[in-house]
Amino acid sequence: MDLDGRGRRPLARACLDWTERRPHLAGAAGAALCRHLLERGWCVRIGSGRAVKVTGTGEQALTDLLGIDTAALR
Repeated sequence: MDLDGRGRRPLARACLDWTERRPHLAGAAGAALCRHLLERGWCVRIGSGRAVKVTGTGEQALTDLLGIDTAALR
């Protein structure tokens, strides 16, 4: 994914999810992050394919790398 700002998508922007009514990262950076998490098995797609769930492996990785409280992800 092109993250140098030359693609059609903005690099990053805030976006309000229309189903959950919660903000998330949109744009090329959001898409690249999503792809990274899915490729490593840290998240899996559920339902229609747009929703994702953090896996046990992903919880551990997010805690180790970013210090994220994974209990808040449940």
